Amino acid sequence: MRIIGGAVCAAAAAACLVAALAGCDDGGGDATQQAAVDAGRLKVLLGGIEDMPQGFSDHQREQWKPPFRAKSGDCRVLFDAAAGRPPTRDLVAGTATTYEGKHVGETAAVGLAVYGDNAAGGVLGRLERAMRSCRVAAAGGPGKGDRLRASRLPIKDVGDDVEARRLRGRVGGYPYEMHLVVARQGDALITLVHGGVASADVKGTAALARVLVGRVSTLDL
Repeated sequence: MRIIGGAVCAAAAAACLVAALAGCDDGGGDATQQAAVDAGRLKVLLGGIEDMPQGFSDHQREQWKPPFRAKSGDCRVLFDAAAGRPPTRDLVAGTATTYEGKHVGETAAVGLAVYGDNAAGGVLGRLERAMRSCRVAAAGGPGKGDRLRASRLPIKDVGDDVEARRLRGRVGGYPYEMHLVVARQGDALITLVHGGVASADVKGTAALARVLVGRVSTLDL
């Protein structure tokens, strides 16, 4: 896997990346080491985005932590994918990051995973089935009031395949809205969670998903 150097906007990072790729040699490196290198390349891909949609900052934070641990396994697998813990079968490399939104508490979490053996479509199918089953994301245990109810979220023209949901309810006693998008671009899967205590903007969610897919489309997989 290589990254076309022009896809990375930050000049210094691009120069280092192209130099590293020019001398890349699979011989002698074990699979764990190569996966770590590939994850580093993916991390660079998600940084320095000059065409970030209005309302989002390209300042990156650590990978996302879900606002609560969902009781449903189907909901958990979706949250995990956005937090950098995607399904691992046939996984080649992955990374995750979080961008800040303009509103207090607003974030956009991104999980990026690359799969081998044409497995990305199958993994997307698994996540789509999880979306259909995750009708309510709720925290487990007595006295837990965190609860988000899912509904369809129409998003078009994002990658080769896309599925999205809107989750609304309360988290920590406050109104909360989350948009969850899973898109496939070739052998890569992008899981995007855009949410916060204020109502998340659907147009902003779709615009960010398209920007991310555009970045990932520059991967030569």
